[in-house]
Amino acid sequence: MKGHYPSRAMLAGIDLGGTQVRVALARSDGHLVASIKTKTAMLATPQAMVDWAAGEIDRHRGREKVRSITIAAPGPIDIRRGVLVNPPNLPWQNVPLVAMMGRATGAKVQLANDADMAGLGEFHHGAGRGSRNMVYITWSTGVGGGLIIDGKLHRGAHGTAGEIGHMIIDPNGPLDNCGQRGCLEAFISDTAAELFAAAAAGDRQARSVVERAARYMGIALISLTNALDPEIFVMGGGVSRSWALVYPTMIETLRSSPFIKPARRPRLRRARLGDRAGQVGAVEWARINQ
Repeated sequence: MKGHYPSRAMLAGIDLGGTQVRVALARSDGHLVASIKTKTAMLATPQAMVDWAAGEIDRHRGREKVRSITIAAPGPIDIRRGVLVNPPNLPWQNVPLVAMMGRATGAKVQLANDADMAGLGEFHHGAGRGSRNMVYITWSTGVGGGLIIDGKLHRGAHGTAGEIGHMIIDPNGPLDNCGQRGCLEAFISDTAAELFAAAAAGDRQARSVVERAARYMGIALISLTNALDPEIFVMGGGVSRSWALVYPTMIETLRSSPFIKPARRPRLRRARLGDRAGQVGAVEWARINQ
């Protein structure tokens, strides 16, 4: 028909965090065309979040239909049922987000772990570009991660590549909240932003604590290298803003392993996408699963 052009379907990624909710719209090839965010506290209920996100998607899609949506959410999540189970940074429990968003938008919706999606974003559009085997680590108050094997996101039965923060570094170490002794998180979870700021300002005690935490993270990198043999580690989260404080100790510790020869030693890079990584990865997952 003269003057008629078929509409192109679009994609959307939603990054649901304890502080902010971000929505990104993209063309079917994954190219971002719009990005919107709001404070999570402004959306008091799951339904309010769904209504806001669906409204923003509708406002920015133009005449094009949104075919596929991924919601990146903090665990634990039930991927098979599309349910947000009991996130530590949100007062929501057993929320059927996939069904709710599907009703609000008419799109195909999938739920995914936020660390996995941040890792996917860094792999395709950030510090991991050009690699095939990558481990993404997010280090903030806790430690999470995502795993890319042969160019594909690997997810375990509960939707994540595994709980990197609960890797045992020292079985005689301190008791962690998870019930195990000597977890990585038990050694490094007290390295909050204030501590990094004090270390950067020259506080010797704070610097000592930060260096010790970085050494434990380096030990974890050795174990991950021996188990997974990645080409590259990409590290994001709050600690990436204090990269100069932690990178030298982490890389020195990684290089100290006599078993990991230089030829197979992975690179260690700071994440590039910052707070955008989750929404970028969510769009990518929507593209893969459209």
